[in-house]
Amino acid sequence: MNIVIAGAGKVGYFLAKELMEENKVTLIDSNEKTIQNIDETLDVLSICGDVENPYTYRSIKNDIDLFIAVTDSDEVNLLSSLIIDNIVHVKEKIVRLKNDFFMNEKIKEKLGITDIITPSINVAHTFNYLIDFPHANNIKTFDFTKALLLSIRIHDKFVPLLLSTFKRNLNDKIIVAGIERGDKIFIPDEMAMLMPNDLIYFFTFPSQMKEIRISICNKEEKQATKNCIVYGANQLGIEISKVLAKKGLNIKLIDKTLEGCKQANTILKNSVEVIKSNYNLDFILETHAKNANIFISATTNDEFNITKCMEANQKGIEKVIGIHNNRQYASLMRKLGIEVIRGEKMNAYYTILEKISSSKLVSQRAFCGDEGMVYLRKTYPQMIGKTLEISNKIYEIGSFFIQRDKKFLPYKSIETFIEGDIIICFSLKKNSKSITNWFKQNIDE
Repeated sequence: MNIVIAGAGKVGYFLAKELMEENKVTLIDSNEKTIQNIDETLDVLSICGDVENPYTYRSIKNDIDLFIAVTDSDEVNLLSSLIIDNIVHVKEKIVRLKNDFFMNEKIKEKLGITDIITPSINVAHTFNYLIDFPHANNIKTFDFTKALLLSIRIHDKFVPLLLSTFKRNLNDKIIVAGIERGDKIFIPDEMAMLMPNDLIYFFTFPSQMKEIRISICNKEEKQATKNCIVYGANQLGIEISKVLAKKGLNIKLIDKTLEGCKQANTILKNSVEVIKSNYNLDFILETHAKNANIFISATTNDEFNITKCMEANQKGIEKVIGIHNNRQYASLMRKLGIEVIRGEKMNAYYTILEKISSSKLVSQRAFCGDEGMVYLRKTYPQMIGKTLEISNKIYEIGSFFIQRDKKFLPYKSIETFIEGDIIICFSLKKNSKSITNWFKQNIDE
């Protein structure tokens, strides 16, 4: 594909790096040092100029398959998506926005935008599930199914158990999609053992959550989450506070700047207590939140988030969540006992990649710190009564299932597809090209 990316910040840069191997990528930014770094490190065409200035695009002559606008300004992203249409023909456009005001179908239609993504809202939405299922470290939702992908850590006194036995005890209504054990991440087979302190990635329906909790978590029920501290009155911190307030929690939103506090108060309309503080956790706990049982560090500084989450752990706060915007920190945070949620930049990066690689029939998403991949494919009428042949070579590098009537059946156990079947696979990212090619076979028939 011929891809043009407006904005070479962290998101734009890493998108270009990921996409350049199999696509022709053009990256545009107004910062000369940024462009110089791109020229030295990436195999892409770089253009130095303002993306809202039509003159910047003068060197683009051919049609564009995909235009991606990921600058830090909503207005610039929208304007650039309009300008590019007057320069060359554009097939699809993806625009990142911060303000949900622009999430309007009329705006999307008028500007010919294929997809609008709002990372702060996407990240905050995750907290709806984390409050309902407090034992889960992280939860992902999917387009084709109501099943969730959630990670839960097994308690330290768990008696090792064969995976096939564990699944049988839950009537095959779960898939163990991945296991993180120390520094090792793997896709388990039926003979794998579940061990104490493993971080398990389950694919299952919400109705199975209680049984999973009873099976692998501490026997005592976790205390209901009521009192929450959120550090950082940025866009993400505000969106998280909105979600938690709607769930009926008592929120203390902390920011060290008066400007940030004023903005948060204006947006949240007194539904959340906003406190100006220098982020001293001892002071916050002593004076404002003695009974806090959930702590979220949502600043844009990953190192700060790690430090404060470690402090919160030491203070005995039951659930501690750190936002990360750097892939290198995710694994470290989990090792430190911090539950990890992608920040806005990481969410934007993965959401855009997932939209590029997915279609109306096939969806794929990264999980397990970008080490694993989830693939789903809907069956359509022409597939009923048939099957997709799969070679042993492909079958051995993935874990393949059919979702049917809220059960997960081994792929090779079915003879033909029936209406409503969904094909599911979990594999390591290093095998993604082979698995993707198999999933997309006969997609246009």
